[in-house]
Formats: sequence, structure tokens, C-alpha cells
Amino acid sequence: MDKNFTAVRNGGIQMNINGFRISIQFGPGNYVSDPSIRFNGKWDASLHAENGIWQSDDAEVMIWGRDDQPLFKLDDGIIDDQVMGWCTSDCVARMIGCLASCGDEDPRRAIAQIWKAQ
Repeated sequence: MDKNFTAVRNGGIQMNINGFRISIQFGPGNYVSDPSIRFNGKWDASLHAENGIWQSDDAEVMIWGRDDQPLFKLDDGIIDDQVMGWCTSDCVARMIGCLASCGDEDPRRAIAQIWKAQ
């Protein structure tokens, strides 16, 4: 995706940061704490939210590398999945800061440490 910001079904956003793409999702089916969201069963529920507002206390994060491939792979030994669930807003902010400031460094270990420390 070539735009810096993308809205995803009123349940999250994606952002381009320093050549990486981060997806922050908190809609139905995502790894969030609230079971009424996670197990909603209606994939378009966030589009029909009361007063147009959809909220969650945490979100699911996925990051793509500069090569447009998932930054984390299922077998890389850094995290157990391509996505990191149940991320607080502070955790997401730290991940964004890490991506913005990593330069040419590989941010995977720092991102995993941020996620595991929350």
C-alpha cells in the first residue's frame, strides 16, 4: 500500500513508518481482551457501531518489513506468531517509536522485547 494511512473496516488502521508497515487492529476476530469484540461473529460489526465509535482497550499488531513480507515469521524463534495480540496503547506507541528510529538496524528483537514486556 502506498498511502501512509489506511483505515480498515472501522476496526483498525495501518501506517507506513520508515519503510515498514504496521497494522493496528481491534475489531471483531482480532486478538483483543473483550470477548464481545473478539468473538462477535459479525465481521462487519465495527462498521455499525453505535454513534459510529468502535473502541477497545487493546489491539492486535502485525508489522511488514521493508520487503513487504511479514516482519515476524512463524518459525523465526522471536515470537510465536506473525501477529502480536493484546497490545496496550503504550505498547503500540513504543513499537511505532522503535520502527521510526531503527535506521538500518533490524527492529525485530526490540519489537518482541516491547511486546513481551507489556
